[in-house]
Amino acid sequence: MGSACVQVAHALGATVYATASASRLADVGSIGAAAVIDYRADDFESVVARLTDRRGADAVIDFVGGDYLPRNLRSLRPGGTLVQVGILSGQHAPSIPLNLLLHNHLRLVGTVMKSRGVDEKRAMVRRFSEGFLPLFESGGLKPLVDEVFPLARAADAHRSVERGGGFGKVILAVD
Repeated sequence: MGSACVQVAHALGATVYATASASRLADVGSIGAAAVIDYRADDFESVVARLTDRRGADAVIDFVGGDYLPRNLRSLRPGGTLVQVGILSGQHAPSIPLNLLLHNHLRLVGTVMKSRGVDEKRAMVRRFSEGFLPLFESGGLKPLVDEVFPLARAADAHRSVERGGGFGKVILAVD
Protein backbone atom coordinates (compact mmCIF):
# COMPACT_ATOMS: atom_id res chain seq x y z
CA MET A 1 0.00 0.00 0.00
CA GLY A 2 2.80 2.42 0.81
CA SER A 3 4.33 1.97 -2.63
CA ALA A 4 0.96 2.63 -4.25
CA CYS A 5 0.56 5.80 -2.18
CA VAL A 6 3.98 7.04 -3.30
CA GLN A 7 3.21 6.38 -6.96
CA VAL A 8 -0.28 7.88 -6.90
CA ALA A 9 0.78 11.01 -4.99
CA HIS A 10 3.71 11.49 -7.37
CA ALA A 11 1.45 10.98 -10.40
CA LEU A 12 -0.89 13.65 -9.01
CA GLY A 13 2.02 16.10 -8.79
CA ALA A 14 2.79 15.97 -5.07
CA THR A 15 6.28 16.20 -3.67
CA VAL A 16 6.51 12.91 -1.81
CA TYR A 17 8.58 12.22 1.29
CA ALA A 18 8.45 8.57 2.26
CA THR A 19 9.85 6.34 4.98
CA ALA A 20 11.40 2.94 4.34
CA SER A 21 13.99 0.56 5.70
CA ALA A 22 17.60 1.12 4.60
CA SER A 23 17.39 -1.76 2.12
CA ARG A 24 14.40 -0.14 0.36
CA LEU A 25 15.51 3.50 0.12
CA ALA A 26 16.55 3.30 -3.55
CA ASP A 27 13.46 1.24 -4.49
CA VAL A 28 11.07 3.79 -3.00
CA GLY A 29 12.99 6.66 -4.56
CA SER A 30 12.72 5.00 -7.95
CA ILE A 31 8.91 5.10 -7.87
CA GLY A 32 8.56 8.82 -7.25
CA ALA A 33 9.60 9.83 -3.74
CA ALA A 34 11.62 13.06 -3.70
CA ALA A 35 13.23 11.97 -0.43
CA VAL A 36 13.17 8.62 1.35
CA ILE A 37 13.85 8.58 5.08
CA ASP A 38 15.29 5.52 6.82
CA TYR A 39 12.77 5.12 9.62
CA ARG A 40 15.20 3.05 11.72
CA ALA A 41 18.19 5.41 11.50
CA ASP A 42 16.65 8.86 11.03
CA ASP A 43 14.08 10.89 12.93
CA PHE A 44 11.52 11.47 10.17
CA GLU A 45 9.96 14.36 12.10
CA SER A 46 13.25 16.30 11.99
CA VAL A 47 13.92 15.37 8.37
CA VAL A 48 10.45 16.51 7.25
CA ALA A 49 10.94 19.78 9.15
CA ARG A 50 14.24 20.34 7.32
CA LEU A 51 12.85 19.35 3.90
CA THR A 52 9.88 21.70 4.25
CA ASP A 53 11.82 24.62 5.78
CA ARG A 54 9.89 23.95 9.01
CA ARG A 55 6.52 24.49 7.28
CA GLY A 56 5.49 20.84 7.61
CA ALA A 57 3.85 18.43 5.22
CA ASP A 58 0.42 19.02 3.72
CA ALA A 59 -0.61 15.43 4.44
CA VAL A 60 0.69 12.28 6.08
CA ILE A 61 -0.60 8.81 5.28
CA ASP A 62 0.24 6.35 8.05
CA PHE A 63 -0.19 2.59 8.30
CA VAL A 64 1.55 2.11 11.64
CA GLY A 65 -0.16 4.32 14.22
CA GLY A 66 0.74 3.95 17.88
CA ASP A 67 3.73 6.03 18.92
CA TYR A 68 3.94 7.50 15.40
CA LEU A 69 0.69 9.43 15.85
CA PRO A 70 2.10 12.44 17.77
CA ARG A 71 5.18 12.63 15.52
CA ASN A 72 3.00 12.48 12.41
CA LEU A 73 0.82 15.30 13.72
CA ARG A 74 3.91 17.40 14.55
CA SER A 75 5.15 16.80 10.98
CA LEU A 76 2.09 18.50 9.47
CA ARG A 77 1.79 22.13 8.44
CA PRO A 78 -1.03 24.11 10.09
CA GLY A 79 -4.26 22.93 8.47
CA GLY A 80 -2.63 19.64 7.38
CA THR A 81 -4.26 16.22 7.33
CA LEU A 82 -3.19 12.90 8.81
CA VAL A 83 -4.87 9.91 7.18
CA GLN A 84 -4.62 6.88 9.46
CA VAL A 85 -5.05 3.79 7.30
CA GLY A 86 -3.88 1.06 9.65
CA ILE A 87 -2.59 0.12 13.07
CA LEU A 88 0.38 -2.10 12.25
CA SER A 89 1.97 -1.10 15.58
CA GLY A 90 -0.73 -3.05 17.41
CA GLN A 91 -1.17 -0.04 19.72
CA HIS A 92 -4.90 0.64 19.49
CA ALA A 93 -5.13 3.49 22.02
CA PRO A 94 -2.27 5.96 21.47
CA SER A 95 -2.29 9.34 23.14
CA ILE A 96 -3.55 12.12 20.85
CA PRO A 97 -1.99 15.55 21.51
CA LEU A 98 -5.25 17.48 21.32
CA ASN A 99 -3.55 20.84 21.97
CA LEU A 100 -1.50 20.36 18.78
CA LEU A 101 -4.53 19.14 16.82
CA LEU A 102 -6.61 22.14 17.91
CA HIS A 103 -3.94 24.85 17.80
CA ASN A 104 -2.76 23.91 14.29
CA HIS A 105 -6.26 23.18 12.93
CA LEU A 106 -5.18 19.67 11.93
CA ARG A 107 -7.45 17.00 10.51
CA LEU A 108 -7.17 13.39 11.61
CA VAL A 109 -8.99 11.01 9.26
CA GLY A 110 -9.31 7.32 9.96
CA THR A 111 -10.21 4.92 7.19
CA VAL A 112 -10.45 1.21 6.46
CA MET A 113 -12.12 -0.59 3.58
CA LYS A 114 -13.86 -3.43 5.42
CA SER A 115 -16.29 -1.17 7.31
CA ARG A 116 -17.52 0.53 4.13
CA GLY A 117 -20.75 -0.49 2.46
CA VAL A 118 -20.95 -2.18 -0.93
CA ASP A 119 -22.21 0.96 -2.70
CA GLU A 120 -19.37 3.05 -1.29
CA LYS A 121 -16.81 0.42 -2.33
CA ARG A 122 -18.28 0.33 -5.84
CA ALA A 123 -18.05 4.12 -6.07
CA MET A 124 -14.41 3.98 -4.96
CA VAL A 125 -13.61 1.35 -7.61
CA ARG A 126 -15.34 3.49 -10.23
CA ARG A 127 -13.34 6.58 -9.23
CA PHE A 128 -10.12 4.55 -9.32
CA SER A 129 -11.02 3.13 -12.73
CA GLU A 130 -11.79 6.54 -14.16
CA GLY A 131 -8.92 8.44 -12.55
CA PHE A 132 -6.06 5.98 -12.36
CA LEU A 133 -6.44 3.14 -14.85
CA PRO A 134 -5.58 5.58 -17.66
CA LEU A 135 -2.33 6.32 -15.81
CA PHE A 136 -1.44 2.61 -15.96
CA GLU A 137 -2.15 2.64 -19.70
CA SER A 138 0.06 5.71 -20.26
CA GLY A 139 2.87 4.43 -18.04
CA GLY A 140 2.40 7.10 -15.37
CA LEU A 141 1.71 4.30 -12.88
CA LYS A 142 3.32 0.88 -13.02
CA PRO A 143 2.33 -2.25 -11.13
CA LEU A 144 5.10 -3.40 -8.82
CA VAL A 145 5.63 -7.13 -9.26
CA ASP A 146 8.22 -8.94 -7.17
CA GLU A 147 7.71 -12.53 -8.35
CA VAL A 148 5.37 -14.49 -10.61
CA PHE A 149 4.55 -18.13 -9.83
CA PRO A 150 2.49 -20.57 -11.88
CA LEU A 151 -0.66 -21.68 -10.06
CA ALA A 152 0.87 -25.13 -9.55
CA ARG A 153 3.46 -23.45 -7.29
CA ALA A 154 0.94 -21.62 -5.10
CA ALA A 155 2.59 -23.01 -1.96
CA ASP A 156 5.94 -21.50 -3.05
CA ALA A 157 4.21 -18.16 -3.67
CA HIS A 158 2.71 -18.28 -0.20
CA ARG A 159 6.10 -19.03 1.35
CA SER A 160 7.56 -16.07 -0.56
CA VAL A 161 4.92 -13.76 0.90
CA GLU A 162 5.52 -15.14 4.41
CA ARG A 163 9.29 -14.69 4.03
CA GLY A 164 8.81 -11.06 3.00
CA GLY A 165 11.60 -8.82 1.84
CA GLY A 166 10.34 -8.40 -1.72
CA PHE A 167 9.44 -5.13 -3.37
CA GLY A 168 6.09 -5.49 -5.07
CA LYS A 169 3.38 -8.09 -5.22
CA VAL A 170 3.67 -11.84 -5.57
CA ILE A 171 1.51 -12.97 -8.49
CA LEU A 172 -0.05 -16.33 -9.29
CA ALA A 173 -0.27 -16.89 -13.05
CA VAL A 174 -3.24 -18.91 -14.24
CA ASP A 175 -3.06 -20.32 -17.78
